[in-house]
Amino acid sequence: MRILINAVSARMGGSATHLPNFLTTVGLRYPSDVFVACVNARWQAPPLPANVRLIRTPELRGRVAHALWDQWGVNRTGRRERPDVLVSLLNFGPVRSPIPHVLFQRNPVYYCEYYLQQLTFRQKAAVIATRALAHAIMRRAQCIVTPSAAMRDMIRAFYPGLPEDRFRVVPHGFGADVFHTDTPLPDAVRAAIAGSEGIRLLYVSHAAPYKGIEVLLEAARLLRDRGIPSTIWLTIAPEDWPEGFPRYQAFLARHALGERVRILGRVPHGAVHHVYASADAFVHPSLCESFAFPLVEAMASGLPVIAADRPLNREMCGDAAVYYPPLDSDALAGEIARLRGDEAAGRAMAERGRARAGAFSWVRHVDEVMEIVRNAANGRIVASP
Repeated sequence: MRILINAVSARMGGSATHLPNFLTTVGLRYPSDVFVACVNARWQAPPLPANVRLIRTPELRGRVAHALWDQWGVNRTGRRERPDVLVSLLNFGPVRSPIPHVLFQRNPVYYCEYYLQQLTFRQKAAVIATRALAHAIMRRAQCIVTPSAAMRDMIRAFYPGLPEDRFRVVPHGFGADVFHTDTPLPDAVRAAIAGSEGIRLLYVSHAAPYKGIEVLLEAARLLRDRGIPSTIWLTIAPEDWPEGFPRYQAFLARHALGERVRILGRVPHGAVHHVYASADAFVHPSLCESFAFPLVEAMASGLPVIAADRPLNREMCGDAAVYYPPLDSDALAGEIARLRGDEAAGRAMAERGRARAGAFSWVRHVDEVMEIVRNAANGRIVASP
């Protein structure tokens, strides 16, 4: 079978973790199939199996360029490559595809009330228009794949007319062998975490309005004022969110939290396991996610987790985390203080997390995806007209 993969939007966050692992695993696992992956010109590809070929698109800048690619560029490439199935890995693809279309939905912000409430009228209008386009694509796709039931339910809350049997929940994978690499921790990051006092708390994320970073910074202030030694490590950088990042810096300066909150910048994914290994606990204040790779990485690293009480976080962590009301900094600070004072509870939570992380596998992920792809190619999944 010949499969065309649309992944031109993969740049950072979960997509940067998913794409290389997906292409490597699916190519090795299915050597008799051919995978043609359309990727961004700047994407740094790992060594890939011989049956995985990359087509690098020009740099796509802005919504219009991406829309033109998804509606015309993909189909034009398909006519040339003559695939049996199109797999769009990043939320969008052609509204009308001449071949069976398997569509991944992985961006929760279009369906997250916490995020939408923070937007201006103009920003909200743009999200509504983008969500409408996603809906039109989903209506005609043979299958809609989400990495969690929480993501599926968020979509269906907005669009209950989308048939539930059109959705497949396929969790992303994890592999300790590809997570623990020989990549050294950059000296600047090593220096940033050195000398951290108290309980060392890690949040692996990029900066964005829905990541709950403000809640975490306020919790850091409360812990300091209550005399509870703690240091928070954030893997955020100004380039993540240029218009919002200065607000974090201003908060840290205003409350003199420079030693309590260490901004590490973007840590290479191949080296981030060193940071997990140096932390005492993982905090996850994010308000909306579709999967949250860092939760799996934290559990696999043996870290107890303190997370916002959101459906996705409970789906991922179960009893391997403690939860607090999503916007309640005081409750978050309280959970951190309790964890610091109860080492036995932290160890038990960490053991449950290791066991839970073991359920995530890249092999299982690609096997489930390929079953969906073959069903779509053979007409066993039929889209709306």
